[in-house]
Amino acid sequence: MDYSRERGIADGMIRKYGALALLRRASGDRSCWAFISDYSPHERVGKMINQTDRKALVSPIGLDVAPDSEQDNLVTLNPVTGVELETLRIISPIGKLAPGEFVIYFELQVRR
Repeated sequence: MDYSRERGIADGMIRKYGALALLRRASGDRSCWAFISDYSPHERVGKMINQTDRKALVSPIGLDVAPDSEQDNLVTLNPVTGVELETLRIISPIGKLAPGEFVIYFELQVRR
């Protein structure tokens, strides 16, 4: 199956409701689009999710290298000025929606 339409829809929603961000590692920054939200109480039940943890959905479009929880931090940017707002640690292995290994989006558990 071809999931490019679904990836395009997910990317469009991430761009509409999210903002530009950076995936920062020692070798340099990579720009990406990310939507960041709080976890719902239902998502927290029975899981190792702190109250201050947030979920970031990252579009794979434009990323040459996938996010890595051991090498990358997610840096949020002010959508108007591009100024760095906060640096978030990726604290668990990277999740992804990827039917047939075709990545629709990456899901990161991030913490300040």
